[in-house]
Order: sequence, then structure tokens, then C-alpha cells
Amino acid sequence: MHAADSDRPAVSVRDADDRPGRWQGRYVAGCDGRHGAVRRSLPPGAVRHHRHDYGVSWLSLLAEAPPSLDAVGYALHSRGFAGHMARSPEITRYYLQCARGQRLDAWSEQRIWDELELRMRAADFGPLHRGGLVQRAVVELESDVLEPLRHGSLFLVGDAASLLSPAAKGANLAVLEAEILARALTDALKRGDPTGLAEYSERCLRHIWRAQEFSRWMIQLLHRTPGDRPDETLFQDSLRRSRIASLRTSRAHQDWFAENYVGV
Repeated sequence: MHAADSDRPAVSVRDADDRPGRWQGRYVAGCDGRHGAVRRSLPPGAVRHHRHDYGVSWLSLLAEAPPSLDAVGYALHSRGFAGHMARSPEITRYYLQCARGQRLDAWSEQRIWDELELRMRAADFGPLHRGGLVQRAVVELESDVLEPLRHGSLFLVGDAASLLSPAAKGANLAVLEAEILARALTDALKRGDPTGLAEYSERCLRHIWRAQEFSRWMIQLLHRTPGDRPDETLFQDSLRRSRIASLRTSRAHQDWFAENYVGV
């Protein structure tokens, strides 16, 4: 990124043949993620950085296996959280809560599948469709937000703007931000109306902080807090059971959950 605080920002690039170049425009949308060039280019003091570590770790797994459930599945177990998210008819994403600092080589494929079936109660609800694990990573559940989401002619979008734990819906939020920015750019470039661009950061941050609050609620629902005393653990488990019972029986709670999960 170059001259982001001017009206002629530019980016240094390399093309498909690895030849360097320079693109210049009126605006730049920074959609290159948390570790991308856009965040690194921001000068000191340009934004405030809010960050929170939840102290929870997941094994993130991608399996060459068809989904075992018809929907997203969250499993709460005394050994930790497990998650099932379909990606395609042949690919499924799984998550397994693990100890902080866990090494990937401590988890063989056999151990992973056995643990998934245990936590997801396969003995009661049927075995999981197993397959080769084509991707593994350790994910530390944390959140961060940059504020504001605009620096001159540069606009931050998606993970470049904020990070949500995988327990919530970061992709939905990113699509919403992209739509808000697209409409604002259309108004500015076609109609000469910069109001949408001036309000972009404030509008998106309202949605981001609401999503962060829901993400925190979800993490507390799905996980025990590491390091709790035995009496505190029992208290937290009872609260979680109460929340789940409310989700199962209260239409008002279900509506609140659905609205926040989707992010509309």
C-alpha cells in the first residue's frame, strides 16, 4: 500500500508471471485478511486495535468425507467441544477443542476420529463418515477489531477489519461489510455522494460489536473456561445447561439466536 491517506492511493503488485507492477486508483478496499499487506501498511496511531484472547484452542480439521449430519452440529462434552460443519457433499469441516499449546503431531487420525465420535455421541446417534484428513491446524479462539475501518482512501473489510472466533459467523459479517462498501462506492463514484463512505466505518462497527458480543456468548455456551476451580466448573456447567434448555424451549430465545447467528 502507498499513499493511503491521499486521493491517489496505490498498491505494489506482482502479476501471474511474477513481474512487479503498481496499480493506482481512487479507493482501495483492503480485503486481504488479518495478516495481509493492508494492515501492515497502516501507520502507527492510524487505528485503535482491540484484542481479546478466550484461552480456548481448537484442532481445525478438513476431512475428505461426506457430512454425517444434515446441519451444523455443536457437541458439548466433559472432554471438550466438538463441531461438525458441512462444506460440500464430499468435504466436511470438524473442530475439536484441545489443550492450549497442543502439538498437531500428538493427534493421529485414529485418535482424532475416535475423539470426534466420543464427543459427538456416535454410539447413540450413529457413526461419523470417516475419511482422510487433508488439512489440520490449531486455532486459538480470539477476537480483534480495528477502529476506525477507514484510513484516507483505504477501507478495511472482512478479517482485515475484525476477527471473530470460528464459533460465530465471520463470513456473514464480511459479506455484509462488502455490500455496505459496494453501495457506498457506487454512490460516491456514480452520483458524487460521499455520505456512504463517510459513514462506512460507523455502520460496520455497529454490526461488528454486536457480532463480537454474540461470539463471546457462543464461546461461553460451548466451552468451559480453562483453569476454573471445581466448584466454579460445576457452576458454569449448570449455566450452560440452563442456556441450552432455554434455546430448546423458548421461541423468543430461538428467534434471538437465529437473528444474531445469521447476522441480519
